[in-house]
Amino acid sequence: MARITDKNRIERLKQSTMKLVVERGFGGASASLIAKDANVASGYFYMHYKGKYEMVNALLHDVYQEVVQKFEELTSLDSTFTSIVENMIRHFFTMANTDPNKLKFLYVLMNDYSFVIDKKLHDDIFKILNILVYDGHSSGQLDKEISQSDLYLIVVINTIQYINQHYKNSNKRVVFRKEDEDHLIYLTNKILKEPGK
Repeated sequence: MARITDKNRIERLKQSTMKLVVERGFGGASASLIAKDANVASGYFYMHYKGKYEMVNALLHDVYQEVVQKFEELTSLDSTFTSIVENMIRHFFTMANTDPNKLKFLYVLMNDYSFVIDKKLHDDIFKILNILVYDGHSSGQLDKEISQSDLYLIVVINTIQYINQHYKNSNKRVVFRKEDEDHLIYLTNKILKEPGK
C-alpha cells in the first residue's frame, strides 16, 4: 500500500512542478513551493530529487522522450520525410489537446534563459534529427540548405510557438481542430521544400 502512496506523491510532485513552472517560470518554481503545492513535505521532495533543476530536467526528459519515441516509431515504419514531419506536428497538437500543460511547460523552458537542457537529451533529439535530415535531403523532400538545427527550429520550436500563440490569445480552454494542424503543416511544408519543387 505504501508504494501506491509513494507513486501518488511522486505524480503530485511532477504535476505541481509542471504547473508552477508554467505559472511562474523556472526561476519562480522553488522546491518548497512545489512540495507545498503537491501537499508533501519538502524533505520528501529532497529524498527523490537533489533539487528543482533535477526535477524539471526529469520532467522535460519524460516529455521529450515521448516525442523521441514518436520519431522512432515513425522512422521504423519506413515513412517518408514529409509524412514524419506531418505526423510529428499532429503529435504536438494531440499533446496540446490532451495535456495542455505539457506544451506550456515546454514553451516556458524553451524561452527561459536560466534553464539549460540536459546534454544527453539534446544529443538524443539531434541524433534523430540527423537521420531525418539525411532522409529529407536524399529523397529531395527537404531543401539541402536546411540543417538539423533548422529542422528543430522549424518543426519542433515553431509548432510549440504556434500552439502557445493560440493559448495566449484565449482566456478559455483552447481545443485545436484538424484545420489548425493542416494549416501549420501547409506552412511548414512551404518552408522545408527546395525552391522550385
